[in-house]
Amino acid sequence: MSLRLAWKLLFAPGRLTTLLAVVAVGSIGLGVLVLTTVLAVMSGFEGVLSEKLVALGSELTITPPPGVNWRPLAARLGHQAGVRAVAPSLNGEALLLAGNRLAPMGIRGIEPAPEARVSDLGSHLVAGRLKALTPGGHGLIIGRALARELDLRLGSPVTLLTARAGQGNFTPRLSRYRIRGIYRIGIYEIERRMGYTDLADSKHLFPHAGPVGVVLRLDRPLAAPALAAGLRARLGPGYQVSDWTERQADLFATIGLEKRMVFVVLAAILAVAAFTVIATLVVSGLDREPEIAVLATLGFTPGAISRVFFLQGLMLGVVGTGIGLGLGAALALNVNRLLAGLDAAFHTRLLPPSVYLISELPARFQWQELAATAAVALGLTLVAAVYPALRGARISPAEALRHE
Repeated sequence: MSLRLAWKLLFAPGRLTTLLAVVAVGSIGLGVLVLTTVLAVMSGFEGVLSEKLVALGSELTITPPPGVNWRPLAARLGHQAGVRAVAPSLNGEALLLAGNRLAPMGIRGIEPAPEARVSDLGSHLVAGRLKALTPGGHGLIIGRALARELDLRLGSPVTLLTARAGQGNFTPRLSRYRIRGIYRIGIYEIERRMGYTDLADSKHLFPHAGPVGVVLRLDRPLAAPALAAGLRARLGPGYQVSDWTERQADLFATIGLEKRMVFVVLAAILAVAAFTVIATLVVSGLDREPEIAVLATLGFTPGAISRVFFLQGLMLGVVGTGIGLGLGAALALNVNRLLAGLDAAFHTRLLPPSVYLISELPARFQWQELAATAAVALGLTLVAAVYPALRGARISPAEALRHE
């Protein structure tokens, strides 16, 4: 009965209270919409970024001490529980020269067959094949962003400039290579800065790069920190063990901090909406004083009258939150279409890949974030209902009915 009474007192047609209630619902819905959309996009960005970083990277990397052959180590690690596949890796830095243009890049030496089992490089190739990298073939796989920047295609000749150790100094060394593959991962900086060549060729490029390391692909990427800690204890000193979360720790810590700060800032929008709830319920009490007085004379206790106001606040919160969650989900799922329309309308690029890590805004909903958004919205509306409820409970029937 209290719920039906609260609804009638709040949404009676032709009353000022009804207009204020609609404004309050719209304010809450707008706040929830913005918060839902932003959190979904940020969660999607975080998830896609981690997937792409792992796709071309390595979930776990072990670098043995000098003089230790990587093959026996890889054979041992391949039988480790939780390890899906292993492959060798040798990293170095070089300058790539194409015509009169150059670009710095990191180069990873790989063996095509094992690499296909530990990374998704082969599936991200838009030109060429992973098997085109052969020992002594001087082939190079580069990202699409770098290929476009330097106007490179399959078969294009390039020169790699590396440093060669001399007597007390370093002298430049030039090596002729050809483009044997172009990959597209969707992260501009990786496509521009990361290249791949055969492991044997990388040893000639970087003779002083140190021992060949072993990269691992795991059954569960999130288990990498725990497995890394176990391998450090088992392998002993001299072995360097790092996982993908360590290498990208600063990036993901920054994203997490930004999500928390955005949640706090956008929750302030809901706090502003709570003021409209206070105004709505106060006006509802003033507008309905005679009806409340009649209820009091019929036996409604102050507690029962307060409960009516709390139910009104809850209804405003539930309706506004439901509308906001629905519209926020729809907006988040279609945000890329909206951006494409804005790009076409204003002849610009709102998300240029040269500035941002990705060129699209993925959306990924997490029930914890949706629950937190709904809880904040409903909690604020209930808190906003406290003062109107206390004021309504103190209405004197005699005073309210004196001028009726």
